[in-house]
Amino acid sequence: MIFSQEVGISPELHIFSEELYLNLLRINLYRILDISIKDTPIRKLGKIKILKESELNSDFEDIIKLVISIMKPQILSRNIGLEHPSVRKVIEIAEEIMSKNKLLNVENLYNLAKKRLNLSRNGLLFIIKFLINKKILIEGSKFSKETVLLNGIRRNIYNYIKVNPGVHFSLLRKKALSVESGSSGQLIWHLEMLIKFNYINKTSVGNYTIFFPIEMEIEFGIITFLLRDRINLKIIEFIATHKSIKKSEIYKLIDEKRDLVNYRITNLINYDLIYFENENTKELCINPTKQSDIFDIINIFRKKLNKTELKKINKR
Repeated sequence: MIFSQEVGISPELHIFSEELYLNLLRINLYRILDISIKDTPIRKLGKIKILKESELNSDFEDIIKLVISIMKPQILSRNIGLEHPSVRKVIEIAEEIMSKNKLLNVENLYNLAKKRLNLSRNGLLFIIKFLINKKILIEGSKFSKETVLLNGIRRNIYNYIKVNPGVHFSLLRKKALSVESGSSGQLIWHLEMLIKFNYINKTSVGNYTIFFPIEMEIEFGIITFLLRDRINLKIIEFIATHKSIKKSEIYKLIDEKRDLVNYRITNLINYDLIYFENENTKELCINPTKQSDIFDIINIFRKKLNKTELKKINKR
């Protein structure tokens, strides 16, 4: 069906004949224009023509083409995805350009894709914009989101961050890279690539820069980082068990140095994980708005610990 093919809708979705479909379209053209086009001279002209036309003729076909050009981006926006055949073809053309050690240039990509693909100008521009917005393609890069992980070192860094969200730079340098893998400068380069292509995110917590998967909320990443600290975790678990407890008593009960405990309590208060329920008695409680996230993270840590212990037992 001509109309179905033009707007990119699967023909099997329509049981109407082309003539019937166009007649149905004609009935709804006024409504579509009214919804889709802002109050411009083009809109007014189109609406007047629709009201005046009694038969399908060349003028009316021009109106149909106008409506198609308006509808196409809307239809694409509802159905577009990385698995869409046209999107895959555009990605392949982009990767072909970059495989020749060339930086991606959107204008060159558009010109080459326009020659090879049977897509309208608006449709192709919409796809390229979609890929750029989603950071699947990046102007001026030699990589796409799919090829950026072909580098083994970069893939190892990403996998380590996925398994250990909230990891800070120094630990990442120690755990995810071997001596042969490169310097801190190279680690920074790989991290920037992962951030650029929306694989990971970063934020600062005090003097630390921490990293976590892009799908994780920043606040959740910060809590995960804080609870990775052994003393922070002991403080949180102890307060959670006792519901509330005086600040001055905590260091004795968890058997840690007073200055280390006080420093961490201040940090946990600053990041709203705990608060003083009573300023006079200095009794500390878990922040109820963050309690669910805190317990979820603790449970994740416990499961990992249990798996580690199980591996040790199996090795014996």
